[in-house]
Amino acid sequence: MFLDQIVSQTLKDLEQRKQECSLSEMMLLAAAQPPPRDLLEALRPKRSADSVNESAGAEQDAFANNQTEIRLIAEVKRASPSKGLLAPHFDPVALAQTYAAHGATAISVLTEPHFFLGSPQYLTAIKAAVSVPVLRKDFIVDEYQVYEARAWGADAILLICAILRDEQLRHLLKVAHDQRMHCLVEVHSVEEAQRTVAAGASIIGVNSRDLVTFHMNPNLIRELRHIIPADRVIVAESGIHSAADARRLARYGVQAMLVGESLVVSQDVPGQMRSLLAGANESIQVKICGLRTHVHLNAAIEAGADMLGFIFYEPSHRYIQPAQMKMLLENTRFSSLPEDGQHVPDLVGVFVNEDADCINDIAERIGLHFVQLHGNESPEFCQLIKRPVIKALQLDNSGDRGKVKAYRETSWRILLDTPSNAWGGTGATHDWSLARSVAQNTPILLAGGLTPQNVAEAISQVRPWGVDVSSGVETNKHKDVTKIQAFIQQVRHGIALQRNP
Repeated sequence: MFLDQIVSQTLKDLEQRKQECSLSEMMLLAAAQPPPRDLLEALRPKRSADSVNESAGAEQDAFANNQTEIRLIAEVKRASPSKGLLAPHFDPVALAQTYAAHGATAISVLTEPHFFLGSPQYLTAIKAAVSVPVLRKDFIVDEYQVYEARAWGADAILLICAILRDEQLRHLLKVAHDQRMHCLVEVHSVEEAQRTVAAGASIIGVNSRDLVTFHMNPNLIRELRHIIPADRVIVAESGIHSAADARRLARYGVQAMLVGESLVVSQDVPGQMRSLLAGANESIQVKICGLRTHVHLNAAIEAGADMLGFIFYEPSHRYIQPAQMKMLLENTRFSSLPEDGQHVPDLVGVFVNEDADCINDIAERIGLHFVQLHGNESPEFCQLIKRPVIKALQLDNSGDRGKVKAYRETSWRILLDTPSNAWGGTGATHDWSLARSVAQNTPILLAGGLTPQNVAEAISQVRPWGVDVSSGVETNKHKDVTKIQAFIQQVRHGIALQRNP
């Protein structure tokens, strides 16, 4: 296994370096360095007190992300064990300066020499050339390496939970904190995430690539996010190659993404950085709701929908039985989506005044990722749901905005729909000016009367976090493949026009 080989080689190299420079000497070199730059402060979300979900339940809190900016940690990476040499013509300092000049909040530098072709000289030179925090990325198992990182100029270090026992992890965190350095603690499983939280790590990296098999698990962030407290900074790692990959991260409340490979192999590094940052921070999430057939589910996936909605409200003509939905997923592209990317859509179940136990049972059996409540469920009811909740609200006028605040504290997202006497979509257009006033302080899904013809204008006026459509992509009450494709194209095109007028 690569991991065992890397750790074994690291220990051999470490013993050699200890012979060349003792621990006490290294500690003196570390102490002589100027104070480190604050990685935690650089990554910590900046948001107003009004936008913080102070009383949400644990899972809702963990998923809360009130439109905070997702930062980019750009990595100087020459090679990897799984891909080999990535950048034959490699100037680490010039690359780092490019990163810093085009929006990187911090820079990660590989210092492992055998498998990643890194070097401590890269780190020292980069630290002198940029003004953002610099992270030493290596296989750190001994306190000597912490002092060594500080002596080389590192502001922060990577700790990999998989190669550390609990007492090692706690000790290395303490040594680093005593040096006023922050640690990015990397996890790859539920058990590692729980250990890292218990150890008190402030910055937790969720690496979607298995260190043993190198296979990708694009769902890992979603699986781990609810067990990581909302006061920790979450960094997404691996498999982030496109704006669509970055857009997906915005659904999970992460504060940063660490990207190496897709930057170092790019022929246009600034352009790739702009694309990733725009995908994470400027894109609109698209939910296609009321799906019932293989053809339409495949069409939504292929067109790039971010969320797929299924209605479990029997009076609706779009109703689908839970067992039918499970079979539908097993026989469409959803069951064979590639594992090497992050752009996998999320499943949303829509319920109207249903019993909480029933909702939770269906969500568990089918594997729903989010639950949308479209009836008169109370804020307290939302807390009974074990999946993050999208709460649909119908606002008649600006005086109804108090509803948003009440539900925002117990819901992951608020969906604003057109007021109606009936539950579900009506096809009537929402009051966009009212929606805009809400969207200024709350990330919302905009619904109600959206079509391929008007969605770009709606986005321009409201600036929602996402859009939700059902009847607007139908013909004679049946989903229309052409309209689904056109709707998503218009959303992406509209955002591109706003970004590059």
